[in-house]
Amino acid sequence: MKKLSIILILIQLIIFSQDRTTIYNTGAPPLVNEGHQISINQSIASRFTVSDDYVLEAIIFYMFLQSEQGSLNISIRQDDNGIPGNLVSEFSEWNYTLDPYNLTGYNLIVTTDLCIYLDSNTPYWLRIDAADTSTEAIWSYSAGSLYTYSENTNQSGWLNTIGATGASGIFAEQIYDSPYKKGDVNFDFLVNVTDIIAIISHIIENDMLNNEQLGYADTNSDGSINVSDIVYIVNTIIEDDDPNPDFSLEDINPSSNLYNLDIGPSFFNGQVSAYYFGKQGWTMCRARFGILHDLHNDLINQGITDVNIIGINGFQYINDPVSCMICSDECSSSTCSEGPRILPWVQDYDDGTNCNDENIDLCSANDEESDVWDLWDATLRDFVILDRYGIEFARVNLTYNNPDPTELGECSGNYQKIKDLILAARNR
Repeated sequence: MKKLSIILILIQLIIFSQDRTTIYNTGAPPLVNEGHQISINQSIASRFTVSDDYVLEAIIFYMFLQSEQGSLNISIRQDDNGIPGNLVSEFSEWNYTLDPYNLTGYNLIVTTDLCIYLDSNTPYWLRIDAADTSTEAIWSYSAGSLYTYSENTNQSGWLNTIGATGASGIFAEQIYDSPYKKGDVNFDFLVNVTDIIAIISHIIENDMLNNEQLGYADTNSDGSINVSDIVYIVNTIIEDDDPNPDFSLEDINPSSNLYNLDIGPSFFNGQVSAYYFGKQGWTMCRARFGILHDLHNDLINQGITDVNIIGINGFQYINDPVSCMICSDECSSSTCSEGPRILPWVQDYDDGTNCNDENIDLCSANDEESDVWDLWDATLRDFVILDRYGIEFARVNLTYNNPDPTELGECSGNYQKIKDLILAARNR
């Protein structure tokens, strides 16, 4: 029974850690049985701050049970003038029964379907209370000793301390912030004549813009909406953007309609193309590329056939297994239950082939860098969307912006936001 409990906990930890963003983590405790006392007379809360907007996905904490049985109230709290305050939401408190056979101390609460939102640059508290009078436990000390935590003894009030807090971690999905440009007052990702009409309508007091729209209408940031803002938008519209550097790489996915063809931006001239810079053989990359495959099929089912999504494996990952990245019928993977995946998959190289002619100064051969990755200044899991003219329309990093529309990312809305970007690129 004890071995089974440990194995299940380890499996949970491995699976969960592969697809989450860590926003707070004190690390595993040095000793499980040394830490802060948790009882009906003693509660502890640990303070953390998030840097962006997130949706809470999971909480981990390490707890050593002293009583024969024990139940805890785990909650995420707002900050109230430096101490734990009200619940973040009606769903941000959990009654948790401790397993007496859990010798690791590791405990996991998954919150993917609750849509608990955390605001950027805002402090929060992870609070743990005993759920009943019989529960006695130890919240294991963190490895570090520079954390802010608060103790409430005998309900006498919260007292803050800097030191070793309770060992714990907070995981979340980042909410993608759509990249509206100056002048895009109707928030359709495009700066065009419809924005000019909206601004003129505001100037003549026919149809007033709201406060958020005014921020984008004031293109020169002078605090006024006038003809100079319109001139800025006109110049933006007529300004020639340079296309992204072209390349040509062979599609190695046998299930793709473009198998064995050399493809790249110029190949898809007149159509939207999007490029996923991935790492074949890596679970998160397989999962993210799988969602893009589903998105592609979603567009096809809507009759949209002029959008192309291509995966580009980095040169540094050339020896990693590719089978589950393209996911043939024989593939078995937790992130690819059905095959085949039909999206093109290409292998980038470090031979300078794609750095010739006008691109010669942007990268070189034998520098241990992927040619196209280097040309496009790409980082792992960048998703770059080009319009019909080969000009970059948007870039989203899918490491932090999970596009999964299921419980893994449905609360973030990232799937629809990325889909909307693709659709907007078709209209530019």
